[in-house]
Amino acid sequence: MPVDNRGNKHLKRESPVQGISLFAATATLVITTLGITAPSLRKAMAKPCCDPAGPFAAADTSPRHPTRCETNSDWIDRVPDHDGRLNMAIPGRLTHVGSDGALAYLIMCPEDQVQVLCIAYQTNGMQSGDNVTFSGGYDRLGKSQIVLDPCLAHRN
Repeated sequence: MPVDNRGNKHLKRESPVQGISLFAATATLVITTLGITAPSLRKAMAKPCCDPAGPFAAADTSPRHPTRCETNSDWIDRVPDHDGRLNMAIPGRLTHVGSDGALAYLIMCPEDQVQVLCIAYQTNGMQSGDNVTFSGGYDRLGKSQIVLDPCLAHRN
């Protein structure tokens, strides 16, 4: 144990600079181990999640420009390449409202277009024909089906 000039014993303390050096060394080890390179970090940081003119947004945010039944087919094949959850929003007229007692299943858009299924906890009295907006976690179910789960639906 180090001793000061008065003979008192003290625990050795790192200076803040030494702490930063240790942090930098640890970060470098982690980055090297994971195979992350500076160009890939810059690319990942520079690439935004979603087209600002599109109906998608990163998790916990809402899209600025919702899609519509008429434009779903334009967007379904242009879903952003994103590792996290994507949200999508769409206003329109309900074509089906159902429930199994635990979850509510709300469908928007006619069968000859890309349909959107909103999985919610309750119907909140919504009925087929109501004008609503869906917003929720995007997933593609098939060639012409989109599922939003979890999903919020509200009347317009």
